[in-house]
Amino acid sequence: MKSLINNSYVGTILGFIVPILSIFIAYAVNFRDEMTVSQFIDSVLVLKIYAKMMAVAVYFGNVVCFFLFIKLDWLKAARGVLLATIVYSFIVLLFRVGL
Repeated sequence: MKSLINNSYVGTILGFIVPILSIFIAYAVNFRDEMTVSQFIDSVLVLKIYAKMMAVAVYFGNVVCFFLFIKLDWLKAARGVLLATIVYSFIVLLFRVGL
């Protein structure tokens, strides 16, 4: 059965959305009672941990999607998630280098 999700475009879009969602899930689980979303974002920017947080969110979030798509034999969607992970990796590299 052919799936509508099994294409590179959907995989790339999911690969860009999942890390953002995983950051907000981490906020909701750990910091919801202590601070608002804007305070959370401000503290991330003040402490300069945005590159590390983005890297962890990208690698853990997209690895789950990637292996799920591989398990479901949606190889084109997995290719899109891999593309998004590579793009995010270059962005994290630019943040860490300081450009």
